[in-house]
Amino acid sequence: MPPAVILAGGASQRMGTDKAMLELDGETLLARAHRQIALQASPVLISRHDADMPAPPDTIAIHDIGTDHEGPLAGILAALDHLTRNDSPATHMVSVAVDTPFFPADLVARLTEAHPAENEIVLAQSEGRVHPVFALWPLALHNDLTRWFATGSNRRLMDFVKAHPHRTVEFSTVATPEGDFDPFFNINTPQDLDTARQIAKLTGNA
Repeated sequence: MPPAVILAGGASQRMGTDKAMLELDGETLLARAHRQIALQASPVLISRHDADMPAPPDTIAIHDIGTDHEGPLAGILAALDHLTRNDSPATHMVSVAVDTPFFPADLVARLTEAHPAENEIVLAQSEGRVHPVFALWPLALHNDLTRWFATGSNRRLMDFVKAHPHRTVEFSTVATPEGDFDPFFNINTPQDLDTARQIAKLTGNA
């Protein structure tokens, strides 16, 4: 299994609180993300801007690169840096977002099944929309991302992706008695959290 990083460094301004600590059916989004990805990847890192936040057992807490909330690239770079400095034997790592509680149970298998090249990024896609925070990242890009991060103000994840070899893997929507939903549905507002609770009941994915 490849290593994984849970990206949990967002400022959560629209929620008014830390999204990682929101509860869905009695479980924090962070604990839920860890439970789901730990079945697919090892070790599991958690990248945070706040290094003091509690972390689930059997995880490695790391600090986002940078001095402020600088987006998912800061967490991806922190994870690549940790794995590279610790001589990880892996060629790629997987990233997932903490605020997306229903991501696929076969995420890692689907991203890795195409045997990507050593420098190729593989991104999840659903309904024609790319989800760059759910991706397979080559450890070989560590130095390049370090330079990208240090030499400019561009923190757009897709701009970095487009500058490198990449491909997408399409994931299907999930059927429920009340209609299909996107497995990469993410929580940004209190209304989204209510929707997530409804989806959990419909799918038994609580």
